[in-house]
Amino acid sequence: MIKLTDILFEYVTKSDMRSIENYADKLFAAAGIDVDFTRHFRQRVNDERNIKPITAAELIGVFKRTWKKYGKKLPELTANAEAVIKDMRSDINMPFVFTQDKGGELDLIAKTIMRKKNFRTTNKVLDI
Repeated sequence: MIKLTDILFEYVTKSDMRSIENYADKLFAAAGIDVDFTRHFRQRVNDERNIKPITAAELIGVFKRTWKKYGKKLPELTANAEAVIKDMRSDINMPFVFTQDKGGELDLIAKTIMRKKNFRTTNKVLDI
């Protein structure tokens, strides 16, 4: 049986997520940053609480604008630094943490994502 939510929501597939992650990796590679999505991020991107579905195109746009505005400054954040990328156009909020892997590369780990106006956090906010 098809649920109404299945019709209304345009799900971002696992394949889409791999493509988006690969795109973000290539974009941020110049700064020595690897982008990873948590399992919770992958689940939350298709969550009904977003009201309007988050699309693959919006995710790519968030990464493009983040790179354009903060790409050179992101490596200045230290390992274990936490921040939120806040897209003012779409009200998408993406909390992330930086970790450093064994090879010394910074990993930007997107913990979750949500579409929410007036998102509040005590972490640093990167407005795009």
